[in-house]
Amino acid sequence: MAESKDKLLLGPAGLVFQTPVRAKKQRRSSSAQKSGLSRAQQMNAALGRIGRVAGRRPEVMVKITGSARGRRSLREHLAYITRNGKLVTEREDGTLIAGAANVRSLAEEWWSEASVDRPGRARDTINLILSMPSGTDPRAVAEAARAFARKNFGGEHDYLLAHHSQGTDPKQPENPHAHLSVLTRGRNGQRLDPRKNDLQAWRDAFALELRARGIAAEATPRRMRGVVQKGQRQEIRHMDARRASRVTQWKLQQAVKTLTSGKDEASSFAKTAKERQRKTLRAWNMLTAAFEEAGQVALAQEIKQFVSAMPSALTEREHFIAKAKKLMEERNRDRVIK
Repeated sequence: MAESKDKLLLGPAGLVFQTPVRAKKQRRSSSAQKSGLSRAQQMNAALGRIGRVAGRRPEVMVKITGSARGRRSLREHLAYITRNGKLVTEREDGTLIAGAANVRSLAEEWWSEASVDRPGRARDTINLILSMPSGTDPRAVAEAARAFARKNFGGEHDYLLAHHSQGTDPKQPENPHAHLSVLTRGRNGQRLDPRKNDLQAWRDAFALELRARGIAAEATPRRMRGVVQKGQRQEIRHMDARRASRVTQWKLQQAVKTLTSGKDEASSFAKTAKERQRKTLRAWNMLTAAFEEAGQVALAQEIKQFVSAMPSALTEREHFIAKAKKLMEERNRDRVIK
C-alpha cells in the first residue's frame, strides 16, 4: 500500500518538476544513469522540494551575465567584478587576488592560456552571478558560492570569485551575491560550453549548498511557479527605475501600434505559454489530490494556496498591450475633460 502511495505522489511530482530543455545529448556513465537513491529517499527529496516550493522559500538566481572575448574584454571584466582590485577575490586554487596590478596580471595570465588553439570569436570566460534575495545571510551566500565553484569547476577550470554585499561595498544592492568568472579553456584543453540543462543543474547545486548552510533555498524553473513572462535583464530593470530604458519604451510603442492597427491577435507564443501553464496547474492539482489521498492534508492545503496565488498567464506582449490600452484610455479621458 505504501509503495502505491509513493507512485501516486512521485508520478505527479515528476510532471511538475520536469524541465524541458533542448541540449546536445551527452553520453552518460552507467553510474550517472542511476540516481542511486532508494524509493524512500526519492520520496523524501520530492516531499522536501514540493514543500519548499509551495511554501514560497527564497529562489536562488544563477545567471550567465555574459562572457569575455579577447585580452581587453578580460581585463575590463576582471577589473569590474573586483572593483579594480579593491575587493579581495579568490582563484580556483585558493589564491587571493587583491590590488589593480594583480588583477591585470591575472588577466594577462588568463589570456596567454585562453589564446592557445583559440577558435575565432571564442568566449574566453563564462561570467556568472549567484544571488539571493535581500535579508539572506551574506556569509552563508559567500560560503555556498565558494563550495559551488569548487565542486563544479575546481580541478578543470581556473576561475575568479568575487563576493559582493553591502558589507564589502556599500554601493551594492541589498541582495548578497557573487560574481564568478570561469576560464572556458580547461586544463585538458576542452572548452566550457554550457547549455540550458547545465544552467538548471547549476541552480540546483547552488540551492543545495545554501540548504546545507541553513538557508531554505530552492531553484525552481519559472514554469513550475506558473510564471509566463521572461525575467527582465538586470540592466533594463535598473534603467526602468530611472525611466531611461529605450527597450521598454520601444515595446510600449509597438503595443500602441498593435492597438491602433486593430490587429490585436494572440501570438502563437502566447497560446503556447497559456497551454504550458494549464499543464502546470493540472500537475499541481494532481499533486494536491495525491497528498489528500495519502493523508498529507496540511501540505495539500499549502499547495492549494500556492496555486491560487499563481500569476495569470499573461505574456510580456500582452502585458504591454494592456498597459498601452490603459494609457490610451487615460489620454482619451483627459481630452474629453478638456
